[in-house]
Amino acid sequence: MTKPKQNAVIYLRSSKDRSDVSIAAQRRKLNEVATERGLTIVNEYTDAVESAKSAHRPGFQALLRDIDSPRRNWTILLMHDHSRLSREQFIGPVFRYEARRKGIDVIFATAPEMDTVSKVVLDAVMESMSVVHSLLSKQKGIDGMKENVHQGYRAGGRAPRGYKLKHIETGTIRDGAPVTKSVLEPSEDAPLIARYLKARAAGVPRAKVIRDLSIPWSASSMIDMEWSALTYAGSTVWNVRNETDPAGGYKGKSKRKPRSEWVVKENTHPALITSVEAYRLLEALESGLIGKAVSEAKSGNSSYLLTGLLKAPDGRDWLGDGKRHYRLKALGEAKGRWLRMKDVDEAVTGKLMEDIHSDAFVSALTAEAKRLNAVENDPAKDLRQQINTFTAQISKASDLALQLEDPGPMMRKINELEAKRKLLQEEVARTEKDHQARLMMSQVTDEMVRNVLKTLSKNFEELPREKWKELIQGLVEKIELDPESLGCQIHYRVAITNRLCMASPRGVEPLSPP
Repeated sequence: MTKPKQNAVIYLRSSKDRSDVSIAAQRRKLNEVATERGLTIVNEYTDAVESAKSAHRPGFQALLRDIDSPRRNWTILLMHDHSRLSREQFIGPVFRYEARRKGIDVIFATAPEMDTVSKVVLDAVMESMSVVHSLLSKQKGIDGMKENVHQGYRAGGRAPRGYKLKHIETGTIRDGAPVTKSVLEPSEDAPLIARYLKARAAGVPRAKVIRDLSIPWSASSMIDMEWSALTYAGSTVWNVRNETDPAGGYKGKSKRKPRSEWVVKENTHPALITSVEAYRLLEALESGLIGKAVSEAKSGNSSYLLTGLLKAPDGRDWLGDGKRHYRLKALGEAKGRWLRMKDVDEAVTGKLMEDIHSDAFVSALTAEAKRLNAVENDPAKDLRQQINTFTAQISKASDLALQLEDPGPMMRKINELEAKRKLLQEEVARTEKDHQARLMMSQVTDEMVRNVLKTLSKNFEELPREKWKELIQGLVEKIELDPESLGCQIHYRVAITNRLCMASPRGVEPLSPP
């Protein structure tokens, strides 16, 4: 049976200095490529401009919009060469990588100017960089929402109980649609909630207030209201809660962030309680969290950079003490050993950055990459045999259908077999692509790995401090810090030898217990 054609689009951009790549010449060449590959061209994007430096090309912008459109009916993008996108050498591979993440194969009519090994390594770098880009883009979004809060508007979400949303048009976007923001105004529940919060701020037990006022909501809902005390004091508050963790619970092991990280804009809507009452409520709630903070420190889940990794040679954990120190003590010991968190963190991270650029680390990582990417001779062999079996069944069923008076049931059977064969063909394509990537990675060199590490370290240094913990946990299995000699051994997830004396001029010295 004839294989259905895939839909494709083409992107054309004129060039002043190359007569062989006029729009007409590009169109002819790309139509030839489409014919050779059995593709159906369903759309064309054209920019009759001379420069590839401007991203504000109407054809290119239309292409970008359609790439993200849920109604896109094509999976192949054809271009003459990398320079149709940009004069920069690596823009083409980067664009192709991003398109592939969205299910689009980008095909350049001319041969790429990059060997296959470099392409695979670049893909690995781009995979890491996309994580960094996501984090930085998220930070930009956070900054924009902070500005929204500082202007007195809500940062999204429904109104807390006792308020309702009032929508305000603040302007229009390019297509003329209104930009709508929201503020809070009291609802019919406001008087009851105000009485509840004022009583709680005065120290009346929660259960008694709920009973005396005949509060119809659950105690857990009332606790959430108390945590929103600043909102009820007339302030717009944002950046309060931590993100949920896919593994369960919340990132940072706590539902709410420290109050110092909250974004607060005062006097943005009518208040139900005073600021004094609000802070009194928050202080009462936070005073009940001391035991929880101690528990987190013991489990290594605190905000300290090295907790969970930093251990004594006998296996005891160095814990954060809540006062910017690491502390180590035995059961029943009163004083223990104390080290300034800043000194330890700087010494360890400095050594870590030094190590990952060392020849020993690069060689170990190269060897590990080759080990992890060991490949079979033909991992898709069994899948292709299954495809051949389905093909034979389809051929036999097709012959039989021609002999039947009512071929309908047999045609339905053929369609089922075709669907199964298509799934296997897609799996073969994925397996072969992965096999090729692993084959190329088996040829990775120390120099390639060194360049990847330089790129990663440069970008990770720009990340917020809390992201460093994720990086360190990915590289390090444990860190042994001897409380007597202050010798420190970093045990990496790849085998290299290192040792750091923290009593050296790096500035780490033991402290007397505070």
